[in-house]
Amino acid sequence: MAVDLTLIANCDDAVIFWRIKRRIEDCWGFAIEREKKLGDGTIQRIALDNRMGFKGDKPGRGERRPSTIWPFQRFWWADHSANLGDVVRYRVCPMVHKGGKLQELISDRSGWTSWTALSGGKKDGYASFFNRGLVISQFMARYLEDLRVKKKLATRKEALVVFRDSLDDHELPIRRFLSGALRERMLALLADAKKGGRHVFGALYELHDDELVGALGALGARAHVVLANGSITAKKGEPAAQARKRDQNQSARKALRKSGVEVFDRFISPGALGHNKFIVVADKNRKPMAVWTGSTNWTSTGLCTQVNNGLFVENRDIAREYLAQWNRLREAKSAFPDALVADNSEPKPAVKGKSEASIWFTRTRGKADLKAIDEVLDGAKEGILFLMFQPGGTATLGTVRRIQQKKKALYVKGVVSTLPAEATADESEVSVDIHGADKNSSVRLDVVQPAGIRTPFASWAATVARNEFIKMQGGVIGFAIVHSKLIVADPFTKPVVITGSHNFSKSASEKNDENFMIVRGNDELARHYAAHILSVYHHYRWLAYVNGLQGKGKSPDGFLREHDRWQDSQLKGPAKRELDFWLR
Repeated sequence: MAVDLTLIANCDDAVIFWRIKRRIEDCWGFAIEREKKLGDGTIQRIALDNRMGFKGDKPGRGERRPSTIWPFQRFWWADHSANLGDVVRYRVCPMVHKGGKLQELISDRSGWTSWTALSGGKKDGYASFFNRGLVISQFMARYLEDLRVKKKLATRKEALVVFRDSLDDHELPIRRFLSGALRERMLALLADAKKGGRHVFGALYELHDDELVGALGALGARAHVVLANGSITAKKGEPAAQARKRDQNQSARKALRKSGVEVFDRFISPGALGHNKFIVVADKNRKPMAVWTGSTNWTSTGLCTQVNNGLFVENRDIAREYLAQWNRLREAKSAFPDALVADNSEPKPAVKGKSEASIWFTRTRGKADLKAIDEVLDGAKEGILFLMFQPGGTATLGTVRRIQQKKKALYVKGVVSTLPAEATADESEVSVDIHGADKNSSVRLDVVQPAGIRTPFASWAATVARNEFIKMQGGVIGFAIVHSKLIVADPFTKPVVITGSHNFSKSASEKNDENFMIVRGNDELARHYAAHILSVYHHYRWLAYVNGLQGKGKSPDGFLREHDRWQDSQLKGPAKRELDFWLR
């Protein structure tokens, strides 16, 4: 009975899924082998490590052992040790307990997956990039504890402050690790533009990262930026017009102008946000070539402490539409003229190969942008996956709720950084009740709100807590834990991807400068984003599960099972449904 195995990879993760027809007798888990092609032409083979061990081995803090010794008791795994540019393949083998020891069941071992290169993708000119901004994690728990001891600090909160203040150190290993392929691609975009004598046209909400400011400034007069004033809150009794004179990007604005960059002010906060984060790359003659968009603010926190994504599209038609919007914003200065809003209220189509894009800008009239998103969601047949920041309960998240009520079989997985006030989470079950206008009706969605582990158990450390992270609750990092704005519908059949700066909220539609793309028919892009969403979802799903149990005075034991019955829960019910979806 050979194991059935498949692999989905993006720029930062290789995610494998496997399946068996029935329980394997005496199977205590699975070993995962990886082969990687090295630069000298040789092939390196290793067994992936597992951080969860058997109780009798007395696992230590952060300890890990090869999965031939501590096998994985599950049917999927994300290999986070694979990186951009790696060429890899995998196979899975059951580990059975015979004669008092674990041994490989070679007869049931899977074949190797195809060789796959981790990349942003290239189909029809689309490529996606991600960071590793998971501050609420076991990795960061260990890092912060080591930092606290090294710096002789009294508390973890002090270590968080030191960590936050260190993120502008460009060479700091933790900054490079957390920012990942996302930062590398953003810097490469600007470096390539400088080398090629190209122009860049940016519309940016926040800009306060020294490395990114320096890379923009290095373009001098060939950089042109519409720069908002961030998110300003009016003081008590202060007129909004007076508050709008303040500028959270003052330092970067001054540095860019000193470097010769052409900077145009767009001061619309409070009352609205100039929330775009897009860059248009143009040739020496200012003819548009490519676009960078996505959720990532050009800040150290955007790079390192939030889950974010970036989308790079080499398509002259799409670039032309974004440059036209850039010009409209430049001409609008700090206003919303009727012509701008009217133009925003119509989609801009672009087709290349099998990929059909609809480009949207806001603010719009009559929620035209939200209706376009609803159309995608209403058309989903198999599944909807998403990452959201603060969508509220009445816009896109409300649409997901409505659809799930009608389509009970629809596979829905998502992470919402901050759930709406009308939602109630049961974190022990990793689900949420989303209530509609009728308070007596609600639907159960498989949605996670990020939370950390309250107290240590087994070899697992307590993590940064949600209230430590969120600034408005007295923390030191910021309000955004998951900052991506990302939806994938039916990734394996009729794929649709939606991403940009738009928070899928009413205010994003009616008040702000925003952008997003709806991309249909690009199966590679959809798979890359889907694998990313699943990795983020399961990261926070486990933490939320533990947090929920600890809130009730319970805790998982944190050790591998020493029997084969662990397979039963994975071969039926929700777990089987998940495998059926991903093994399409």
